[in-house]
Parts: sequence; C-alpha cells; structure tokens
Amino acid sequence: MSREAERALGAFVRNHPTDNTRRGRVAICVLLIGLAVLGIAVPVTFAVFEQNGEGTQVAGLLWGAALIGVYGGVSNGLRTLRRHGEVFVLREQGLVYRRTGETRVLPWTEIRGTVERGQNHALGRLMGWNVHLVIRPREGGRLLLTGYTEDAAQLSAEIRTAVAAHPR
Repeated sequence: MSREAERALGAFVRNHPTDNTRRGRVAICVLLIGLAVLGIAVPVTFAVFEQNGEGTQVAGLLWGAALIGVYGGVSNGLRTLRRHGEVFVLREQGLVYRRTGETRVLPWTEIRGTVERGQNHALGRLMGWNVHLVIRPREGGRLLLTGYTEDAAQLSAEIRTAVAAHPR
C-alpha cells in the first residue's frame, strides 16, 4: 500500500540516507567528554564552597559544559538506537520518510510547516547541528532532518521551498 502512495507522489528524485554510524560515534564521544568534565566539575564545586565561594563562574561553566555533553550524548545515542535505516526519499510531489518499521508518505500539501534551527559553524557541522529541520505533518507528530543525513542542507532547502509553494 505504501508503494502505491509513494508512486502517487510522482517521479523519484533522489534518496538521502542518514549516517547513523556517525551519529553513534558522535554520541559516544560527546557523552565521554561530558562525563569527564563532570568528573572535574564535582571537585571544583567542593573547592569553591570551601573557599568562600570564589570561582563560582568556573564551576558554573564546568557544570554547564558537563550537562551539555551528557545531554548531547544521551539524546544522540537514543536517536541512534531508534532510527535504524533512516532515509528521506524526495519525490516530485512530496517526501517519503523510512526507517526500520516505519514508512511515512507525505505529499507537500500534508506538511503543516517546517522550522529550520540549524547552527552552521564548525562545532555545529561536527555535531550534525548544521541542519536541524523540524517537519510537522498535518496528522501530528514530527520528523527531524539533521546534518547526519546525506546532502541535508540541500534537502532542507528543497523541502522548505516545496512546502511554501504548495499551500495547505
């Protein structure tokens, strides 16, 4: 049934697979860095409180870096585990999203909106944050296109243009 719905979206344009292996490697590295910084933040915090609170900014920066690292590692790790075989298939009249156990066929008119929250700088590209397109289908839920997907910046631009050109 989904094959028929896919064909109804017109001619195939191209596949955009997601590099889940890279996402997993980044998750492990970021988690390990976050845990290492956490290991430094705890004794620094105790030292700060023993010395009349001087150095609280350093302790705060360490805690912030540790929490960002742990959160980034855990969130990417969960996405790695849940999104095996993730592929975005671009077709003339819509988008097909596949991952193990799920296929969603979305004509452009069935996409309520998109929001791009990418951070295109060196760290953002390394972490897969350079593209962070939230796709909101009419039927609810959301899809997330990240920088781990092949040619994600181009695909994001094409999706946003097509959704804007097809009024709901």
